[in-house]
Formats: sequence, structure tokens, C-alpha cells
Amino acid sequence: MPRRQRDGEREWRATLFVWRGVLAVSDFGNSVTWRGVWVPTDTDTLPDSGDTRYENSKNDFALQTRVYRGQDELEILESCGTSDEEQFWGLEHLGDIRLTGSYQLDQNDGEGHKTYSDDWHDMMVSCRGQYAVVAACGSTEFGRFVSLGYVDGTEMVLARRYVADDDVRAAWRTPKDVLNGTDWGILEDGQESFDPEAPGVLATKLPWRV
Repeated sequence: MPRRQRDGEREWRATLFVWRGVLAVSDFGNSVTWRGVWVPTDTDTLPDSGDTRYENSKNDFALQTRVYRGQDELEILESCGTSDEEQFWGLEHLGDIRLTGSYQLDQNDGEGHKTYSDDWHDMMVSCRGQYAVVAACGSTEFGRFVSLGYVDGTEMVLARRYVADDDVRAAWRTPKDVLNGTDWGILEDGQESFDPEAPGVLATKLPWRV
């Protein structure tokens, strides 16, 4: 990952990488794209949507699901074409979703941004109370990562934490493992949820302790 300047012995895994982008159903209606930018933060909380770091970021990403062909799957994607604030909550019914694509990253080596891809990246949506929670995990040439975030309308946010091989979170091999490892994972259907961007909430709910 980026060779970032750090104080003392603070390692790069202490940085949380926040991916924020827009979901869309493909023109053919058989897949979903997620495009946006990612920004690093050292505070264990999400920069809000109006943060200028998003506007100024050159860390673009463009990811997509596989092409779905089953009738039930296509009907789910058709429902995601609505305009209400819960339009992509139906992705919950697709189970684990494999994301492929690429993202831009500047390693601070003087060569500028280059294109990278994850080795694998799986996500799932879980509707909890008044929020659609998203959990993900995967692997890159830089190591294993786990992510947690949410869907709000057409926007999806995932906070990615890279974890060392000897970290207990490195054993989380599925998005469901990530949910089960967090407070969000034990919320029952219909239980009152909380605002994921409220002050202090993400720092206590996300499994991001280094």
C-alpha cells in the first residue's frame, strides 16, 4: 500500500481507507457498477460526504458485479432501478457478491498513480433496522482486508482495513464473518439501528482497532 510518511513506528495498516461511490444498474440490466473515489483517514471514522478530500481525490475506482442471468436475480436488479432511498437494498437477496475492477493508487514513489486490482473482493448487503449495512473482505498484493459500511440510496460507502496475517480478522473469509465480528452483525431484524455517521458511532462499531 502507499508508502506514507508516519510518526515513529506507526504502520500503514493504521490507516483506514474509505471508499465512497455511486451504485448503478448496467444498461443491460444484468449487473451493478460501483464508481467513486477512496480517501485515507487516520481517525477511525468516516469523512462525511461533503469532505473536500473526496472532491480532491485522484484515487478513482470502478468496480462491477458479475453478469446475472437468472430470472430471480434479474428481477432483483430491476427493483434496484427504482428511485426511492432503499432502491439498492434488494442486493441483500443476491447473497455474497464478487466485485471485480480496478482502482488508482499513488505509492509516493515518484511515478504517480497506477492501476491496481484486488485479487478477490466479496461483499454482501444486510438490512438492519433502518440501514442497509454492507460487509466485505478480500485480498490484494498488499495483504488481506476487511470492510464495513452502508448503502444510502444510490451511494455505497465501505471503510477498508488491511490486517496482518496474525490478526484475528485475517481469518474472516466471507462478508458474513465480518458481520458476525461486529456489533452490527448481532442486530436482529426490526431492532432499532443507529446513524452510521453519527459522532463516535463508527469508532465503536467498526472492527477497526489496530
